[in-house]
Amino acid sequence: MAASRGAETPEQTSTRLRDQRRRQATSRAAETPEQTSTRLGDQCTRQAASRAAETAEQRQARREEDRTRRSTSRAARWTFMEREAFQYDPTKSYASRPELYIGRMTEICSYCDALKWPGEAPGMCCSNAFLGEHSKV
Repeated sequence: MAASRGAETPEQTSTRLRDQRRRQATSRAAETPEQTSTRLGDQCTRQAASRAAETAEQRQARREEDRTRRSTSRAARWTFMEREAFQYDPTKSYASRPELYIGRMTEICSYCDALKWPGEAPGMCCSNAFLGEHSKV
């Protein structure tokens, strides 16, 4: 099987992996909660045994691969926003993107009555916060 995988074209690999994901999703959807628990417990045991058998070099390589994969994944989630601040398009619905949701503005500035986000620093909305603090001295 490994030899045949090595001879696969990129399209064949993509098709094989897509089909495998579908089979796994179908199989897991049909599992009972007990079967899911057993499968996850077995997987945890196998993973622990595999990591216990790692050499220091293997562990270091695995951790570096994990860091690279996480970093790449994190960066890929934001490529859709690249340079958007400089190319704002009012026809795009930025508010509908869950990655961009930063909460509701529920606080009110004590200087200018502007709405603010919880925890936002005083004076982010107006200069009165800065002037007001100095005028109290």
